[in-house]
Amino acid sequence: MRLRALLATVVVGALAPIVLLAGPASAHDSLVSADPAADSSVSGDVDHVTLTLSEPPLSGLQTGIVISVTDGAGSERTTGDVRVEGTTIAKDVDLAAAGTYRVQWRSVSVDGHPISGEYRFTSTGATATPSASTTPDAGATEPAAPSATATADAATGTPDEVSATQAAAAPVDHRHHTILLLIVALVVVGFAGVVGVRALLARRNGVPVEGTDIEDGTDDTSTGEPGTDEGGTRR
Repeated sequence: MRLRALLATVVVGALAPIVLLAGPASAHDSLVSADPAADSSVSGDVDHVTLTLSEPPLSGLQTGIVISVTDGAGSERTTGDVRVEGTTIAKDVDLAAAGTYRVQWRSVSVDGHPISGEYRFTSTGATATPSASTTPDAGATEPAAPSATATADAATGTPDEVSATQAAAAPVDHRHHTILLLIVALVVVGFAGVVGVRALLARRNGVPVEGTDIEDGTDDTSTGEPGTDEGGTRR
């Protein structure tokens, strides 16, 4: 009995390290998180997919690390190479078109075994940006051209300036009008004076003047006798 117990103890002791080492060796790496996450909805402005693993991928096997993103039509939407930084692997992607995308990935665990997985997410499409024509540059605004009213005012003057000019010219025009009236009046008075003087002289000399009548004068040829003067005496 003692011999059997001793043999059992030896066998258990020999197998224990093998069992303990087999446990960690069978635990492969796994996906811890993803961005975009599974079943999430993201903006089309997202430009890369990032996957975080529980352990860094096995070094020297870069070609065994793959990230593929396809749209609803099955077209590949990733560009460039896979980037490995510690426990993360990433790749650029174009999600401008709205729709559902499928992510498929593969890596190499530290124990040399390949690991892989897939999931889906939705893109709402790229955000529209304002065009240059709808966003004017405040510094490039051109000054407004002078209006026709302002140009006309500059050429003709403001109402106040016109009124002032007319007011200044009014006394000069008034003086000219007064002088003209005085000249006309002097001409009329002078003409009347000349006519009056001629009429007076004609009355004194007994000579009819055109436009006048001498009521108290007599004509020597009709009343006097030949050879007599006004007093009736013979010459």
